[in-house]
Amino acid sequence: MTAGDEFAAVIEAAKVGQEWAFDILYTDLHPFLLRYLKAQEPRAADDIAADTWLAAVQRLARFEGDERGWKAWMFTIARNRLADYRRTNARHKTFPVASDTLEGYASTDPELADPCDIAVEKLAAGDAIDLVARVLRPEQAEVLLLRVLGGFSVAETAELMRKRPGTVRVLQHRALQHLQKALSNPGRSKSKSSGNEFFGDV
Repeated sequence: MTAGDEFAAVIEAAKVGQEWAFDILYTDLHPFLLRYLKAQEPRAADDIAADTWLAAVQRLARFEGDERGWKAWMFTIARNRLADYRRTNARHKTFPVASDTLEGYASTDPELADPCDIAVEKLAAGDAIDLVARVLRPEQAEVLLLRVLGGFSVAETAELMRKRPGTVRVLQHRALQHLQKALSNPGRSKSKSSGNEFFGDV
């Protein structure tokens, strides 16, 4: 975080309305928060992010915690605003992935035999977050997004998603396996729109 060891001073300054302090908090966290929301609801991400920060400003005086607590608090607000949006719209679209979207993603490193390792390696690509959201089921995608973008541990992810850590581990493992299959077999990506062939049971 930009604030580094000064987080405590920055958050306290933000609580009393110091604009410079809030700018640091916003600049540091907003890109990750927005990418998470865009992967969940691309068309409404900016609005949901704005609602998230508005709620944070309104409740900031009540926040207590360290830097990781701050990040978890913000992602919790974002998830709640996302849930509100979905309830209001009563739908969540998924989109099939065109085969050319996946071409070139297969790993060329023969030492990466574990599908989880290969998938994680490919998450560094610029459009990987969009790929995760489009290829995986919502819960699987969210686990990876929280782990990769949020940098949360399994326990923290479980708390955010209100699930058991064991469930999060299973979702993560299956998500990485499914992602690897998509990356290695681009032609099979069409199966999502015709029965989720390679997704298995969750």
